[in-house]
Amino acid sequence: MIATTGAPGAVRELAIADALAWEATCLTGIAAGHRAAITQLWSCEPALVAPAGLARLPGFARACAQATDAGWPVHLRATGGDLVPQGPGIVNLTLMFRGPPDASSTLEDAYKRLTAPICDALSNAGISSCNGSVSGAFCDGRYNITVMGRKFAGTAQRWRPTAGGMAVQTHAMMLMRTPEDKTIDTLNRFYHDCGIKRIIHASAHVGLQDLIQPDEDKAAQHRFLRMVAHRAHLWSTPQMS
Repeated sequence: MIATTGAPGAVRELAIADALAWEATCLTGIAAGHRAAITQLWSCEPALVAPAGLARLPGFARACAQATDAGWPVHLRATGGDLVPQGPGIVNLTLMFRGPPDASSTLEDAYKRLTAPICDALSNAGISSCNGSVSGAFCDGRYNITVMGRKFAGTAQRWRPTAGGMAVQTHAMMLMRTPEDKTIDTLNRFYHDCGIKRIIHASAHVGLQDLIQPDEDKAAQHRFLRMVAHRAHLWSTPQMS
């Protein structure tokens, strides 16, 4: 069974703690064979989400306290990657599926399932995109979705072995609006407090709002998200097509 929540393109509003718990529960369900695949668009309140590995840094507790005082509570996630902001202006795509028992599926296959629906939706809106790293972007990686050399979406995944194959969780966070300078300042302050020498630049990112005509903002975003949901549903079948 392939499960989605709400109408196609509908964005589910969740508290970030609930969203992370929901993803963990769904992955367990996939691993147990209760579902074949799950797709969901969701958004949440302002927060910073970090991979669990950052918590081992000596300055992590101080960085969390400073961020929380500034209105950015910090949450840990099980997938890889790096520090990312959440909140208004960001829509997440969670796509989970059960991998084949012959272990033929790869990390690249999983990222293709995740990024293809987003790239298809951008193309449908007349926007050319590709995958690649962007210097100065937060949570940079070679499976970013980029537009004109700037990061539009970031990706991460997690695999869980099961008796019959692999349960795969993939996640993309899409920028509906280009991050504000204060958001970037919060990320840079967090890195500084953790003792990490890394500088994030606002100019390394681009939101959908800056890629479409101003008078088509809401309608274009709605069409884009509907297309993402539709294509993700197709790509979440056990065999890619």
